[in-house]
Amino acid sequence: MSKKIWFLSNGCIIRIGTACKEMTPEQIKIRYEQNFIDNEYMLKKKSSMADLSFRELKIYYAEKGYHVLDNNSFEKNLNLRNQNGEYNLLGELLADRNNIPLIFVKFHGSNKASISETSNFGYGCLLTSYTKIKNRLIAENICISDTTVRPRVDTYLYDIDCVNEAILNALVHNDWTITEPQISMFSDRIEILSHGGLPNGMTKKQFFEGISKPRNVTLMRIFLSMGLVEHTGHGIPTIVERYGEEAFEIENNYIKCTIHFDKEVMEKSNKTIVQELNTVQHALLKPSEEKVLKAILTNPDDSALKMSEKIGLSQRTVERALTRLKQIGRIERIGNKKDGRWIVIK
Repeated sequence: MSKKIWFLSNGCIIRIGTACKEMTPEQIKIRYEQNFIDNEYMLKKKSSMADLSFRELKIYYAEKGYHVLDNNSFEKNLNLRNQNGEYNLLGELLADRNNIPLIFVKFHGSNKASISETSNFGYGCLLTSYTKIKNRLIAENICISDTTVRPRVDTYLYDIDCVNEAILNALVHNDWTITEPQISMFSDRIEILSHGGLPNGMTKKQFFEGISKPRNVTLMRIFLSMGLVEHTGHGIPTIVERYGEEAFEIENNYIKCTIHFDKEVMEKSNKTIVQELNTVQHALLKPSEEKVLKAILTNPDDSALKMSEKIGLSQRTVERALTRLKQIGRIERIGNKKDGRWIVIK
């Protein structure tokens, strides 16, 4: 049977300037939680690995001008061990090697039916993992330039500052006892998913206003020391201003941020890719391959022998042309060798 704790103001005094007054029940509750309830689960939870090193983390601190002490002092100052002296989850996240992945997935279309590429930027210091994923998303950000005006106008596939803020929020505020954040790229958007929902006591209104209440306070301080985040709370409002509140899907156990791509950049880049591909493919075709391609367009059911008779090439030459056209993705065989047919891929 659980006991309910009543926070009564009798005898609880707070000094404000030179005066004293009784604290409200809410003020008493806050001080009780600060002193007796440790919400920093990362500091308590034991690491899944017993032997950790922090060479990369020390380099980051040294580059920022911090004086790096011996191992014991360094680990103690950053709270990398729990009260029993064992490495904790925070230590594991920041170690040179760990068992925590950070997956970036690209999909062919606008859903998860077909994976194009999977990259793992984890299994190491979280600061390094963040840098790798940020650089990857910078590289993925297509730019279309309008040179008909001066100065020229550059339009990007997505706002990299907003994407960066979303990733930082996902890393710092994620509930790492559930699983790692997920970063997915589709043909029309990027999705950044973090686990745990809103921190205790935070409302959606406060979230959208940029009121900072980090779930992982100590991890937040480390990112702050590295100059990666600020306490200004501008991250969420920056995303909302550019993409609207609808960019966020907030549930009890997760928060998903969706960054939609610029439609004009998508259309122009797709046209450019198709044009370049067609140009390259046509430039690579030999005269014999061009003849075979035209023959397939006229009679897709013909065998190599029939084609050779119609276009005046040897059967061996036609077969070599068919093989190469398949290799470069210009044609495809549907059905078996005897009863099948060729199709030309535009």
